[in-house]
Amino acid sequence: MKNLCSRLIVLFLFVTLFFTASAQKFNIHGTVTGLKDSTWIFLRTATPEVKLDSSIILNGKFTLKGNIDEKAVEMIIYTANYKDYTMLWVEPKDITVTLKGGEFRKAMIMGSKTQTEADVLRSNLSVIDRLQDSLTKSLKGKSAAESAAIWDKIKTTRNEEQKVYQNYVKDNPNSLIAANVLQVYASSWGKEKTRELYQNLSAEQKSSKFGKAVNEYLALNKEIKIGNKFEDFEQENVSGKKVKLSAIKGKYILLEFWASWCGPCRGENPNLVNTYNAYKSKGFEILGVSADDNKADWLKAVKDDKLPWENVSDLKGDRNLAVVIYGINAFPTNYLIDEKGIIIAKNLRGDELKKKLAELLP
Repeated sequence: MKNLCSRLIVLFLFVTLFFTASAQKFNIHGTVTGLKDSTWIFLRTATPEVKLDSSIILNGKFTLKGNIDEKAVEMIIYTANYKDYTMLWVEPKDITVTLKGGEFRKAMIMGSKTQTEADVLRSNLSVIDRLQDSLTKSLKGKSAAESAAIWDKIKTTRNEEQKVYQNYVKDNPNSLIAANVLQVYASSWGKEKTRELYQNLSAEQKSSKFGKAVNEYLALNKEIKIGNKFEDFEQENVSGKKVKLSAIKGKYILLEFWASWCGPCRGENPNLVNTYNAYKSKGFEILGVSADDNKADWLKAVKDDKLPWENVSDLKGDRNLAVVIYGINAFPTNYLIDEKGIIIAKNLRGDELKKKLAELLP
């Protein structure tokens, strides 16, 4: 028994030392103008949302600190209720941040190489960003024809924006920001373009968490299209029971991708509940797939929105396995599946969904 206790103590010390060694400290030294002393400043990770530290402004200064076990982590510095916020890439170093009340997003950030890479990309996009802002503001008060012309110009700038992102990924194969951008836009750009850009990444970035996520997308995504047979998957429902898509029985099944944090999803849920209640008895079913990573938030949303259909999630956020398989790049997204398992429509909402069901289930 004495030897066993000794071994357990040694094992405990080893594990403690291992995690202490892998987690490295960072310190953010902030200077802020335009905010009163005693104002609270908060820090959290961008995704998943994990609160890390908070500080009170004193003599125009604040300090935020913590530990990370990665080369760099994207974080958010913000005031109460996100009235002011800025995003930054934090490395295990001393980082200085200069802020101005009301203009946090114009922050000056020094000490993070990854943040410098992000600033280069932001600079490359600045002209397009200003043009998009100008075009969006010009929509006010315009006629339908004028608005349509402006929207065409906005779409053109968005295409140009995607080219800037793709060129950045191509030209910066050893940049963590490039790997992150590729992970974010993989499902939008499709497997062919994503594979081309992924193969160009350095070995270091391929092994980063973003590179691994891109590799997972390339391995699992099925490039689902209307006319294809559905791809099956299994995840736990709100009670912890595993449920397969193929186990949902109905003449027509709506596969609904949503999340508790998605405003448009939550806004559409009351309409979807009404449609479900109107057509359930005729053979209409829904399987909701949540892109949440916080179980409490997911369960609360299901309860608050009174969703009566089966809901599942693997709590991996937007890296949900089903999300990857179906290549979802925006929420909400849905697919309508017929009784033969064929996808017959995509993104039917509100009156469009009701009209389609009225045709299919008279």
